[in-house]
Amino acid sequence: MEYDREVGRRLGLGLIVFGLFLVAAYVVEAFIAVVVFAVFLYYSVRPIHRFLRRFGIPQRLRAVLAITLFGIPFLVLLVYTVAIIVIETQALVEAYEIQDQVLGRGLEEFDVAALDLDTLQEAITTAGAQGSIFAALFSLSSAVSVVGSALVQLMILVVATYYMLVDGPRLRAWILTHFDDTGIIRRYFEEADPELSMTLFGNIVNVFVTAIMGVLVFFTYNFFVPEPVEVPFPGLLAALAGIGSLIPVVGIKLVYVPVGIGLAAAVFAAGQTALLLYVGVFFVVAGVFVDFIPDFFIRALISGENTHTGMLLLSYIVGPTVFGFYGLFLLPILLILLINATHVLLPYVLWGENTPAQQTRLEDFGASEREPPPVATAHETDATPVVED
Repeated sequence: MEYDREVGRRLGLGLIVFGLFLVAAYVVEAFIAVVVFAVFLYYSVRPIHRFLRRFGIPQRLRAVLAITLFGIPFLVLLVYTVAIIVIETQALVEAYEIQDQVLGRGLEEFDVAALDLDTLQEAITTAGAQGSIFAALFSLSSAVSVVGSALVQLMILVVATYYMLVDGPRLRAWILTHFDDTGIIRRYFEEADPELSMTLFGNIVNVFVTAIMGVLVFFTYNFFVPEPVEVPFPGLLAALAGIGSLIPVVGIKLVYVPVGIGLAAAVFAAGQTALLLYVGVFFVVAGVFVDFIPDFFIRALISGENTHTGMLLLSYIVGPTVFGFYGLFLLPILLILLINATHVLLPYVLWGENTPAQQTRLEDFGASEREPPPVATAHETDATPVVED
């Protein structure tokens, strides 16, 4: 009878723990976009956080400096770029009379931080259609609500990133101490962490750097050239160039080369062949500052060892379609975690901890049998895959 009472007590506590996990999962799901962006921002500022360690700066101060020096300026540039893209897209819609349903659907898919875009659009429409004081007050209150929601999510983003930088080693040590007697979880961390770092700090940063460079180059070019050879919708084309950077070598060229050819064809058809000089300048500045420089300096950081480039590219395409804009970050993360779980955890689950590593690369076939690397204990390192100093 005492044994049954003990089992019942454990079952009751287990249900309580399960309920708490459900509540936590519900909260995370409500802020899933912010959580995903926090993971991306963490991997973006972590190299700076580690670099500052050589100067003897305390860990908490290093986290603040890393977020202040890189994280917040990067977010400001990102918001500015997104704002330009939205404005350019609206101009494109008005120019070609694309139906409002298409624009609304696109804005919903582009909802970066789960803001209430319907309320914002209604406020703008009401304010533009009516001049009454009530419409103005409604517009103001709606704008304040949207801005307040954005500030709350920004605060969550910064705080989450800060504590991942500061408390990562303790979280990792706790996980390994309580759940990793065999060392398999540590192996999984060590395999997944470099892949996540190279993907998020490499590919995604390359996308945004290319897009920001495209915005600067295209708008600067338009400022100095005559109207017939101006780049149409420069912000939108810059964003497309950033996305095209995911395709090595030719991705960015698929954006600015057709634009340049179109400009050349237009001025040639109009008989203004003297303007072809400006088109040549466009090809040079776009090729150097939008294509070559970002690709040359960042491309070396983006090649993971275990993640197939084609699968990664598909995850960038499918992610935003399935999850919205934050799927650009979420699905590559899930892909990397799945691949490394298959590579590290699945053999352990099927064959046990003493099974030697399986061949996973073509060059391994025919090679001499090697002794598998030793599995370290939980106390040999203070790194962690998502939260690491």
